Order: sequence, then C-alpha cells, then structure tokens
Amino acid sequence: MIDNKPPRDINPAVGAMLQEASNWLLHEHTLFKSLDLKPTLIGRSKATFSVYLPDAFADARGKVHGGLLTLIMDSIFGLAAFTALDELKPVATVNLRTDYMGEARPGGRVLCAAECRTLRGDVAHVAGDLTDEETGRLIAAGAGAFMIGTRGPNRGSRL
Repeated sequence: MIDNKPPRDINPAVGAMLQEASNWLLHEHTLFKSLDLKPTLIGRSKATFSVYLPDAFADARGKVHGGLLTLIMDSIFGLAAFTALDELKPVATVNLRTDYMGEARPGGRVLCAAECRTLRGDVAHVAGDLTDEETGRLIAAGAGAFMIGTRGPNRGSRL
C-alpha cells in the first residue's frame, strides 16, 4: 500500500481489501482525512503510520486529547492484526490497554507502530508505540487483543 501497491508478503485478497479500505479512509472518511494518515510500513503482521494531530482535538490544556491517541492506536493495531491473516475475516477490538508516557501537541505528527505478536485461534495479540515523529519521544505504549471472524447475524435496524 505504500506507493499504491499491496505488500508482497500479505495474502493478495487481504492486500486488495487493505487497498480499498485505505482509499476510503484517506479520501472519504471525515475523521481519518483530517488525520492525514501516511503509511510508512505495511507488511505481514505490522503497520506503521505517520499521523497528523489537528488543533480541533486539543483539550483545555492545549494538549491532544488521549481519546484521539487511543483511537489512532486502536485503528493501526487492528490493521496490524488484519495483515497477519491468510484470508479475509472481520477484526474487532476485544481490549486495548494504553499507557500514556507523554503529551502530544496539536499541529504535530506522531508515528504509530504496531506489530501482531501472536495469532492463536481467533484472537490476535498486538502491541505498539505512539511516538513524536520529530523528536522520537514516546507518547504512549499499548497492547490489545483482537477477535478474528467476528461477523454476527444481521439483525437489521435497532431504531
């Protein structure tokens, strides 16, 4: 997906779906468009993205809200779990632990690096870091579990 080509070590069907998802997220999804996601590494069981931190997500102290940082990590961690698969299956977060080590300033960029460390049965375990792109300073570290093949029955609208 870097240079518009799916990585060679990923199943071609998974790579094609990643390309479609990437195009949608980068060009159509309002939140992810504002984050100006730039992939720096996508491979089997790993993903790293450079992410812009918009001013709109600053808290009262002028720092980036932790909720945005967790959302970024959850998304990139889930992508790393997805790249570990041999076939297309849904992926959903079971849990995500985020430890904040520093603060991020709006207007800067961070690197979110994730690695799927194990894939056992229907659970993927992913860990990674969020660092300031300019200084390399650690902002947050995290680990999570992701359920594979989570598609449930279609129950229609709940309204």
